[in-house]
Amino acid sequence: MRKLLLVFVTVLLTVSVHAQKTADIGIWGGTLTSVHGDMDEDAPFQSFNLNFGAYFRYNFNARVAMRAMFLTGTFASEGTVEGAPWEFDKSVQDLTLQAEINYLRYILGKKKLRFSPYVTFGIGVAYFPYNFTVGRLATDPDGPAGIMGFNPDHPELNGGVVGDYEESITTLTIPFGMGFKYTIGERLGLGVEYQMRKYMSDKLDDLDDPLAYVKGAETVTYNDGSHNNDWAGYLGVHLTYMIFTGKKACPAYDAKNW
Repeated sequence: MRKLLLVFVTVLLTVSVHAQKTADIGIWGGTLTSVHGDMDEDAPFQSFNLNFGAYFRYNFNARVAMRAMFLTGTFASEGTVEGAPWEFDKSVQDLTLQAEINYLRYILGKKKLRFSPYVTFGIGVAYFPYNFTVGRLATDPDGPAGIMGFNPDHPELNGGVVGDYEESITTLTIPFGMGFKYTIGERLGLGVEYQMRKYMSDKLDDLDDPLAYVKGAETVTYNDGSHNNDWAGYLGVHLTYMIFTGKKACPAYDAKNW
């Protein structure tokens, strides 16, 4: 991972040494499309979950940019866990740093470089609440233990936790996505974008190893930390405004690189 990050930074620095640089700010609005976690029958676009935010984008050249982005909004979904109904509704805050790579050369306000598809990828952090009720999924005191392996009929196995439990989660994320952007004025641009988030936590849907069960005094779990983490998808539009036009490059270099 460190070697990959070093190569990534080196490439960004190399392509930006002599390039004309610009900077943009923007607003983003859309909806959560889906949450992929421990639930079954959780169809996408069940309801409109409004998410909105803002970003700052630094353009190294016509193909490579870096974006710092903040999103906030509601995450809600319904489904089942082993046939039992399950739902959750919460607010999630999302902060990311992403590279943005244009398929075509694109600079906001340049008529000859008016539009481009693009991809994004990077790293981020998310903050959200985690809520569950001990025994909410339990159907048999010696069978399913419910969330987190808690057994409502044997409080001594629950670590002293009884009833509802709440926790604030801060977790790393891996964001990536694709989109299309188009210049609509000298300093204005419009775009549509779809992004995914890989959460390094299994608690986004208020389910953390729901198939854990209690056997005697032992809690048997299935969460190994690698495949039980949650995913979420965003679909939205963004409006961008150029705040820094950069220094003028020489004509010869401009013709070659823009």
